[in-house]
Amino acid sequence: MIRDHTLETVIAGLLPQNVIVRAGPIVAAGPLPTLEAALVARAVETRRAEFASGRGLARAALAALDRPVPALGATRDAGPAWPQGVIGSLTHADGVVAAAVAVRGALTGLGIDIEGPRLLEASVWESVFTAAERAALCDARAAAQLFSAKEAAFKCLAALGPPPTDFSDFELIATRDGYRVRLASAARPLAHMRVRTRLHGERIVCAACCHSATGQPD
Repeated sequence: MIRDHTLETVIAGLLPQNVIVRAGPIVAAGPLPTLEAALVARAVETRRAEFASGRGLARAALAALDRPVPALGATRDAGPAWPQGVIGSLTHADGVVAAAVAVRGALTGLGIDIEGPRLLEASVWESVFTAAERAALCDARAAAQLFSAKEAAFKCLAALGPPPTDFSDFELIATRDGYRVRLASAARPLAHMRVRTRLHGERIVCAACCHSATGQPD
């Protein structure tokens, strides 16, 4: 397995210290465990490569967490079926893939997202951002960064219970070091959830995590 230690460091820097991160390039799919191979039996080769690279890094991260598994199945929404007591997230874009895992406890939710060099034109803003989010945007590059942050937040929220139906179900509120998250049905932001972002070269890297009521945001 080829690892991108620099990208790992960037992602880990957005998350608490107890989160294990593994990242690397997307490579051609080799032999997969039977359980995983069945999930992409009819997939095209590019999808098989993304899947195999992601699952390989996820299994490596779980091993580093002392929660090794021979294979990772899939949930109903096609995400990884993490082992009991573990939370995690996968992302791939721009030729790279990354996995982040942690023991469920002080952390109850986790989400990561990477976006390659891209712009998000104003014509699509209304479909993915709330009115308040749109009002704060200055250009298509800032919109792409906010979109990535919402992707990470969406994955994190999904770990807490039924996932949002779409991006209009929650709103990101800018803070000094990232974003707070407010559900559309709530008057105030979630007290224990944070989203952080960073530019890594031309890539956008975002990470969201939710602490338990007794945990402290990092």
